[in-house]
Amino acid sequence: MSNFKSFVPLVLQFFILQASACSRVAYTSGAQDGNRTIIGRSMDWLIPTNSSLYAFPAGIQRNGRAGNNSVQWISKYGSVITTAYDLASVDGMNTEGLVVNMLYLADGDYGARNSSKPAMSLSLWLQYFLDNYATASEAASDLYDANGEAKYQVRSKEVVQGVPSLQHLSIGDAMGDNLILEWIDGKLVSHHSKDYTVMTNEPQFTQQLAINDYWSPISNSSLPGTDRPADRFARLSHYRAYVPVATDMISAVANTAGMIRAVSVPNEPTGISTPNISPTLWRTYSDTLAKTYFWESATTAFFFWTDLSQFDLSKNGTIMRLPLMNVDWTRRVGDMKANFVKAPSFNFLECDS
Repeated sequence: MSNFKSFVPLVLQFFILQASACSRVAYTSGAQDGNRTIIGRSMDWLIPTNSSLYAFPAGIQRNGRAGNNSVQWISKYGSVITTAYDLASVDGMNTEGLVVNMLYLADGDYGARNSSKPAMSLSLWLQYFLDNYATASEAASDLYDANGEAKYQVRSKEVVQGVPSLQHLSIGDAMGDNLILEWIDGKLVSHHSKDYTVMTNEPQFTQQLAINDYWSPISNSSLPGTDRPADRFARLSHYRAYVPVATDMISAVANTAGMIRAVSVPNEPTGISTPNISPTLWRTYSDTLAKTYFWESATTAFFFWTDLSQFDLSKNGTIMRLPLMNVDWTRRVGDMKANFVKAPSFNFLECDS
């Protein structure tokens, strides 16, 4: 990790701070396809995320890794997740079809540490929801105490020196419900609705909704075309409103992939003055009906999937890992079950202040 930090010059750190450009959409097919919900997202970042996939069984003892008074829990559900730098869970789906995506939010604020409240590291925030909840509604009902305060705090730590780790979450489920979570001015803000199918990294979600209110009445004749998050939100909302119904898993995944690819950023864009825009590195599509997690590289043009039912994700199961760094990418095509290997869990990044 020290080598990684020293690799990034100060000017690059400044760009990274402003450059995450992820997008997320939830698509539900028609009744003819069992109302299948596919949740797609892009991961846009200036440098590789050095990711792995992990299959986590239920029954894992978790520690929030936030120093004294860390949240403690035992996972109720198994999950398949994507890591960033093998330090944090940043994307994934559990055995109940709950999908959680982590996106950057530059103006997020986790507030000062209150040691009387339990806390967890940001590296575990996404995993906490996959481990504990089956639906977005269940998660939404367990966010706050009787006084309307968040039941826990989230703590963060720089992964790249000089670059704050600031994220918000989108949560979706097999019934097409959605929950957006953001820490604003030290407070946990939630947005819960089946209508909240689109999200980008910036700005705060209330402002994203306002952007959509402006563009949606004229979207058939005019749409913003840059790679900025606000423009991507307007275009993705338009695509989501007019995408056709699907007839099966293949067409449902294709519809979702078409929308996410349409707002992806080309690798190392040239010829335009957009130093604060990051290229898309990878995309995922989570089929909450078939419990299948699709993973697409945007830099090597390879596409694979993982069927959660092929793993033993019960309390008797074993942690499995699929490495994505320094591998032969011609072997990262199709069904990946045979390529996962038994492995210990990675160490979630600890944040003790």
